[in-house]
Amino acid sequence: MNRGGDPSSLETVAVKVASISSSSSHSEEGRFVPGTLLGGRYRIIALLGRGGMGEVYRATDLTLGQSVALKFLPEEAARDQRLLERFHGEVRVARQVSHPNVCRVYDIGEVENMPFLSMEYVDGEDLSSLLLRIGRLPSHKALETSRKICAGLAAAHDRGIVHRDLKPANIMMNKRGEVLIMDFGLAALAGDLSGSEARNGTPAYMAPEQLKGAEVTARSDIYALGLVLYELFTGKRPFDGATVQKLLEQQEAAQLTSMTSIAADVDPGVEQAIRRCLDPDPAKRPSTARAVAAALPGGDALAAALAAGETPSPELVAASGETEGLQLKYSVPCFAAIALCLFAIPALRQRVDALMHAPLDYPPQVLQQKARDTAASFGYSKKPVDSAFWLEYRIDLLSYLKDLPEPRKWADWLATEAPVRAEYRESQSLLSASPYGLVTPANPPPIEPGMVQVLLDGNGRLREFSAIPYTAAEALKEPIAADAVFRAAGLDMAGFTEIAPTALPHTPADQLRAWKGPHPGIPKINVTIHIGSWKGRVTFVKLNFPWDKPADTAQSSHLIRWLFGSLAVGILFAVLLARRNWRLGRADRQGALRVGAARFGLALSVWFGAVHAVPNEGTLFMFFEGIGNWLLSGAFLWILYLALEPELRARWPHSIVTWNRLLAGRWRDAQLGAHILIGATVGVLIWVSAELVEIWFGEPNVLGPEGGLSTTLGSRSWFAEHAGTLGSVLPVGFILFLSVFGSRLLLRKDVFAAILASAVAVLFNFGLEGQTFTDWQILLPIYFVLFAILIFVLLRLGLVAALAAIFYLNSCSKVIVGSDWTTWYAPYGLATMALLLGIALFAFWRSLGPRELFGDGTPAAGRL
Repeated sequence: MNRGGDPSSLETVAVKVASISSSSSHSEEGRFVPGTLLGGRYRIIALLGRGGMGEVYRATDLTLGQSVALKFLPEEAARDQRLLERFHGEVRVARQVSHPNVCRVYDIGEVENMPFLSMEYVDGEDLSSLLLRIGRLPSHKALETSRKICAGLAAAHDRGIVHRDLKPANIMMNKRGEVLIMDFGLAALAGDLSGSEARNGTPAYMAPEQLKGAEVTARSDIYALGLVLYELFTGKRPFDGATVQKLLEQQEAAQLTSMTSIAADVDPGVEQAIRRCLDPDPAKRPSTARAVAAALPGGDALAAALAAGETPSPELVAASGETEGLQLKYSVPCFAAIALCLFAIPALRQRVDALMHAPLDYPPQVLQQKARDTAASFGYSKKPVDSAFWLEYRIDLLSYLKDLPEPRKWADWLATEAPVRAEYRESQSLLSASPYGLVTPANPPPIEPGMVQVLLDGNGRLREFSAIPYTAAEALKEPIAADAVFRAAGLDMAGFTEIAPTALPHTPADQLRAWKGPHPGIPKINVTIHIGSWKGRVTFVKLNFPWDKPADTAQSSHLIRWLFGSLAVGILFAVLLARRNWRLGRADRQGALRVGAARFGLALSVWFGAVHAVPNEGTLFMFFEGIGNWLLSGAFLWILYLALEPELRARWPHSIVTWNRLLAGRWRDAQLGAHILIGATVGVLIWVSAELVEIWFGEPNVLGPEGGLSTTLGSRSWFAEHAGTLGSVLPVGFILFLSVFGSRLLLRKDVFAAILASAVAVLFNFGLEGQTFTDWQILLPIYFVLFAILIFVLLRLGLVAALAAIFYLNSCSKVIVGSDWTTWYAPYGLATMALLLGIALFAFWRSLGPRELFGDGTPAAGRL
């Protein structure tokens, strides 16, 4: 005998019969009188009931010392092979289901050639008897009972078992209020039902297809479930046809008497859920009993939609999930971690950022003036009509220095070659950089007389110069001497030897000379300087260093073609998928419009912060030309959202609950604040951990941050830089998140998806950046673990946390400030820190929800 056997229909029968007959069966005698010992193990206590399928006795299992129910076949049926097979089939089916709301079957035995089944004894009453006695259950009790019935039926359906005879008489409620489904005597595996077998059951509780003898599925049980629930809440059957034909007519007409007209306290949501169960078309009924339970008031409507095979609406997703935010025991440590990491950034920057190792005394305004002075000293003294200025990191220089053999004298090297460069352009006409107003070395083309380009290092030393001379009639009386160029470059001409020029200037030059000599600060490095002039004015200066590498145009062109090809295929696929979702009504049109509009607005903000405005209609024209580009970027994200978001909502909606709240404008939602706070925490911890790893292993990686120099050019550029970061987070974060989601669908488990995504992330980052580490055997696993933690957390929390983490990861790289807060660039770095801290503070405040900050962390109402 299997004491831990699975529940079965037989056990429920036992319980049901026990309750119905507990008072009357004592006066009736079955084949066994009380006190009879069967098989040396079971002592009969009383006959609980008898029916067409046999007798059920209450007995004591002397071996286990517990009450059981024993079910025997009728004596004549025990000799019927077909009934015996059904009896054994009942055992096989019943033992496949194990659930608290399904009666358990223990074992099968035989006494005096009479087979019997031992099962759970339930001391209670079946719902048919209960409803006959009290009329109907109170609404709150009916709701509780309904959920338990749904849970038990779902357990059977999960095993592929269709009950086929679900009715109040086959559902027991014990004295503790627990509900158990009984009598799986007609139950069968869904694939085993055919022919006349489909018609077995109780007609009053059969689905239309079952009455017709058509295919019987789990949705047939859902129909019976609807009939049972209707009776629980109202005390009446929804259909009262006296014949099968009359029942069929009533069922197919689906004209039910309103439940609220029978019982005024019935929640309309209950009636709506039951009406769905009683749809004549099986395809329109809920697909599972869990979907029915979730659709009941107080249930999980999102789970109900998923269980029904439906794609939940964005509104339903937003309304689902938790709303209370984070407990203080989690939110306080999160905010503290963010604050500590942000204030640790200057110390880390001091170790790893070349900018902090160089004596950069000249702020951008001074560098811009020095570039203007250099142009004037080379023969271009006219006041420019327009000029532009920007800063960039000298990545090639820093990479070269990092590869030099030890000892590395960073302070000395960066004092003679600053890690940043200043690029300056001036013109005797407006620098109208069509189409978007972003001035670059090639836009507008340097072809007009008086156009000058100056490239200085961060210490104001000349590194490149090019100019288009004024008109031919304006020749200089005294040509510019070569030593003036050497002085501007910070070089001693006496230490250089003139050589044959090899450079080809791209500006007019009637004279071209070249020199070669040692670098003044970095040993064993030679510098070549080319100087070109036209009628005495310098038109071309180029200093060539060992770190200057020609661009691999062939490889770049190949990569660009590959990227454009992949993008074209991706866009085509997205358009087709978006069109399909639109036609099927699955697309979140409003959400896609808001995401596209956000992308457009952020691109517009970047333009306002970065555009080189000209005082004429040119800026207006560039604005309208830019609109097309911004609309294109917004449209791309709009299409991508229409194409991919419905899949996310249909398969993983819990990951975008707070995202949909964000799109709905619920900025003050506590759970939204919690996800932003956690995502920010993950982002800063990953960034700081990566920096610490690089510092710990060997010499610090003295390189510049990824971008961020434009934040030091003024408030307008600072704003544009951060708007651009946020704008890039939307498409990149969404695509990244969907990629991880795809891995999750493929691998089924979050852990495996995180492992795969982490491996790809590590290879992608190390491969693209071309980083080399002496301790790569140790570093790669560490980075893998960091990425795995990040991705696993994001898988658990969803899209908002992912976007917050990516934003903080990118923004931490733009905090340009070291331990010296008196430098010219420190205020901008501190402003970025303040921005990130402010966002985290807002998220922390909102994550509190109704909780009080200074208290026990529970809502005030909860302490009353």
